Amino acid sequence: MTARGGSPSPQGEQEPLFTRTAVVASCLGMVIIGALIALYGPVVPALRDRFGLSEPTAGMALAAQSLGAVVGVLGFNAVHHRIGNRALLTSSYLTMLAGTVTFGLSGTWPLMLAAAVVTGLGLGGVDFAISRLFLIGLGSRGPALLNVAHGCFGLGTVLAPAVIAVTGPDRYGATFIAIGFLTLIPLACVRGIRARPTPSELAGASPAPARRSGGRGTAVVLAGFVAVYMLHFAVQSGIGNWEPTHLHALGQSMTGATVATSAYWLAMTVGRFLVAPLARRWSPAAIVTGACALMTLSVLLVPVPGLAPWAYAAAGLCIGPIFPNGLNWLNRSAPAAGNAMAYVIAAAMLGSVAFPPTLGAVIEEYDVGALPLVLSVLCLVTLAISAALARRLRGTRTETVAARAVLPRETTLTKSTVRTTGTREKGAS
Repeated sequence: MTARGGSPSPQGEQEPLFTRTAVVASCLGMVIIGALIALYGPVVPALRDRFGLSEPTAGMALAAQSLGAVVGVLGFNAVHHRIGNRALLTSSYLTMLAGTVTFGLSGTWPLMLAAAVVTGLGLGGVDFAISRLFLIGLGSRGPALLNVAHGCFGLGTVLAPAVIAVTGPDRYGATFIAIGFLTLIPLACVRGIRARPTPSELAGASPAPARRSGGRGTAVVLAGFVAVYMLHFAVQSGIGNWEPTHLHALGQSMTGATVATSAYWLAMTVGRFLVAPLARRWSPAAIVTGACALMTLSVLLVPVPGLAPWAYAAAGLCIGPIFPNGLNWLNRSAPAAGNAMAYVIAAAMLGSVAFPPTLGAVIEEYDVGALPLVLSVLCLVTLAISAALARRLRGTRTETVAARAVLPRETTLTKSTVRTTGTREKGAS
């Protein structure tokens, strides 16, 4: 491998996939997709009044976007190796831009649902690409910066409802369009992301032990990660959707219950930022399992009189680190070239779509007082699976193939890979 000017780079190390500007722009991209996920709830009344919809029908816009995101994750994962890193993010941002602008300008409900699906396609691609590339493209700082990126996602979920509160739900169209055009900023910075190597190419050029990561029972391990993600997202979305109803039933005003729910989402964001510096010192298995344990303890405290709002906020603080650090753990336990990360992210999105209505049906049948019990069961199962994964993977040295990984000298690179990996970019983080 050669560095700028054709001289060999030290120990054959590859350069980071991102410049500093591209890292910041990618974090802005995460803010945008967080905002898009949080926008639909506050505008449901406006959609209902404009199109004469019922509450469940008006809420289908978020479900349509979430289902589009699942397809986006799996679809963009399938073409990642062929089109490269830069084209993947470019097409994802453009798809998201087209969807949000169409949604904001649409005058019919079916067209709005179609636009929400298109938005979800791009959103899933952005979430998947940034999560995967931060882990393998930023060296030892990747896990910490992934926590920061997902903290920025959380900022978007907190800021979007505030924007709607200021502008008014009736002006949702202009808000969607404005947020859509914000994607032009990270889109303009994709030139700071190297097109190649892709995760597949990095894994293919790595020593054999890294390619065999996961060992026996890879399918069982992957199933465990899928379960952890689906279940912890069930808890996350279940609290986010039903905490106001539960607190109101306990005697709080609707305003107070809404503020408490906002505090829950804010605590989740803070949790990701707080864990970021620890991600370089603690193993991802320890962080995820510890977070699941504390999440479970927090939810078990919800029924204690007077503690419910604080317990929900504590649960949010503990839920926050699970997603990014679980991806880091998964990346060390499965081949970088495989589809494991795409499946797990898709499973998390499916959990956020499927479980809130299920919890709603339980609440309708048994009253909202059953919410803490259902959440506690979900937490305990999540903790049990996380602990089982930690035991199963303990002692295995499954190394992530990072952008600064050392390639074996005998590795033969393609012309395109040599051309892209042999160019040093100034300002790389």
